[in-house]
Amino acid sequence: MGKLFGPDFITQKYLQQYPNSARARSWAGVGVHIETENGVWRIGGNGYTWAGKPDAWVLPFEQAVRKIAHCGPEKRGRFLRAARSALQEKPHDD
Repeated sequence: MGKLFGPDFITQKYLQQYPNSARARSWAGVGVHIETENGVWRIGGNGYTWAGKPDAWVLPFEQAVRKIAHCGPEKRGRFLRAARSALQEKPHDD
């Protein structure tokens, strides 16, 4: 079993088990990358790349959680703290 959290990531599984924990709340407003089994999501969720690359999507934690809410445990969803502070939001995003 993989780790559910670390200093630079928190998993979807952890959030489902402990949604109101202090650790989960501490991620509020943080810019994150979404990572699933194939890699880090590109801007707008169009394909995969690696964290830190210019085309890696950075969005607010709360929005990222909503984006992968439909994903099952087989996707191994997790959120990686983004190294850069600029958030990139897709136009007309929720």
